[in-house]
Amino acid sequence: MKVLLTIIVVLYLPVLTAEPISAANNLAAESGLAASQDRVYLLYISRLNCPYCALLKKNVLSPMLNNDSYLAQVELRELSWEGGRVVDFDQQVRMSIKIIRRYLVAGTPTLLFLDESGHELSERMTGYHSEDFYWHYFDKAIKTARGKLLRR
Repeated sequence: MKVLLTIIVVLYLPVLTAEPISAANNLAAESGLAASQDRVYLLYISRLNCPYCALLKKNVLSPMLNNDSYLAQVELRELSWEGGRVVDFDQQVRMSIKIIRRYLVAGTPTLLFLDESGHELSERMTGYHSEDFYWHYFDKAIKTARGKLLRR
């Protein structure tokens, strides 16, 4: 029993201590606002009880939310597999799972770097194992996405 409790604490403690991420409610409005401020719409696809999602939140996304230089570049929103209805990029209301499937997301966590029309601006990031090199690829994806956004 003690071992089981330890495993539960190790897996879910990051969820309890992570900075909350705003849920995606209106992809059209949120991405439009981000683009008008020269920021990339960063859509974080998550799943409940996903230990890798919890680690990504704790080690990367929450620290990012506390860093003004990142906030000037991206608008972060979370779209959960178990989420409800969301206003899509075309102003139509859809279940979050339909939007996630349209992007052919195969696993979580997945980060999509999007413009105001929902087009991917850089290579998506899928999965999370550790911080080793993750920040490098994360920064590279943001730089690529912002470069394409600013060239329009």
